[in-house]
Amino acid sequence: MRPRHLCAVLLASACTASNGPTTTAARPATPQAEAPAVPSAPAAAESPPPAALGAPYERPGDPRQQIDKLTVWGWSRDGRYFAFETFDAGPGAATCEGAARLFVVDTDSNILVEGGYVEVRHKSPDSQPCDPPDLRAALAPRRTVLLEKYAIEPGYLLPPAEPQEAAAPRPGVKAYAILLPSGHSATATLEVLGGNRERAHEGRGAAFKLDLALPNHATVQLEPGVRLRPYIWNYDLDRGLVFTSPDGTHMAIMTATTEISFEGDRTAWIASTFRLPAGW
Repeated sequence: MRPRHLCAVLLASACTASNGPTTTAARPATPQAEAPAVPSAPAAAESPPPAALGAPYERPGDPRQQIDKLTVWGWSRDGRYFAFETFDAGPGAATCEGAARLFVVDTDSNILVEGGYVEVRHKSPDSQPCDPPDLRAALAPRRTVLLEKYAIEPGYLLPPAEPQEAAAPRPGVKAYAILLPSGHSATATLEVLGGNRERAHEGRGAAFKLDLALPNHATVQLEPGVRLRPYIWNYDLDRGLVFTSPDGTHMAIMTATTEISFEGDRTAWIASTFRLPAGW
């Protein structure tokens, strides 16, 4: 809550004395005991705004299980832009494989900014040594340019919240409770469309629908379920994260994706971002 400045208005009261003559001697006023001073009630303490992490958020990956490393860089001060990065170590079929990927999102429209997707890979899977030797280091100069362009400050973000599983409204749909900055609890419903692992190798992939609902408010649709992402056959919030911008205006819901790969399944993350509606 932002601090409010209180203006005190002092009202002055004027007292006038009688102009008529005094006919009797005035009796001395009887002294009266002064009422003990009543201490004024202290002003209600306002909750300070939550402190930013001060450093990017990192969730370690696991190359043995093909789980990408996730790095969330932060927000712009107005909550308009959000940046995160994934690092895929590769399935282990070659010496030099995998990819470092940077995503910079316009959170009002939930789309990548111009040039907001950067992917760096090795030039050859068989080169010795690998070229470049460190994919994340090779990505760093381009990352710096994009973060500065959109005024995204590394570490300007709050600790993430984890969606809590809730009762599903119908079969085939998962539901999760998500805490909003207002203290209200919204319900996210996620439905996977076309999630056939046996056919994922054909490259068609699956889509997903993601809605966020708050009682007595209009439902916000974050993902319409029309984009088929190649080789991805499942989406879930069981491993998801929710990031709220420090100014409380925007949110980013990180959904885990499961993609069929050369050897087994690979886990990564995508972001669904939005401006919080008024009254939420």
